[in-house]
Amino acid sequence: MVPLLSELLGLSGIDVESYQESEDGLILEVEAHRDTAICPRCGTLSHHLHQNHGYLVRDLPISHYRKTWLRVNRRQFKCSTCGKPFSEELEFVGARRVYTDRYAEVVVSEVIHSNTANVARQHGLSEDIVWSMVEYVSEKKSVLT
Repeated sequence: MVPLLSELLGLSGIDVESYQESEDGLILEVEAHRDTAICPRCGTLSHHLHQNHGYLVRDLPISHYRKTWLRVNRRQFKCSTCGKPFSEELEFVGARRVYTDRYAEVVVSEVIHSNTANVARQHGLSEDIVWSMVEYVSEKKSVLT
């Protein structure tokens, strides 16, 4: 674990295990603290780790100029009650998303003051991804209200 990077990352319950620099930015290998997850079907607490799925998600840049990705290990558990596998919920990234919630919120706030083409170019994203962020953030906001 890299305590300083874990603290700088600022995601509750998440540790930075290691990091790797590339010419395009920084990749932080992150892991959740919990050893259990709650089955979304039946609500049973599961301790049975089924398998691991690692993937990259884009996060806020570090120092305003370095692109940052998190290599997330989204663990898959198997429920002892219903017998079905399920992926753990991570508070900072939505299901099947390739970006963190906080990164999406920053991009959407920039779209409000600009347009999708400029924001996409500035972040090195496609306009389709920017629009998916706008839809995702607006759906999350409407659920909370």
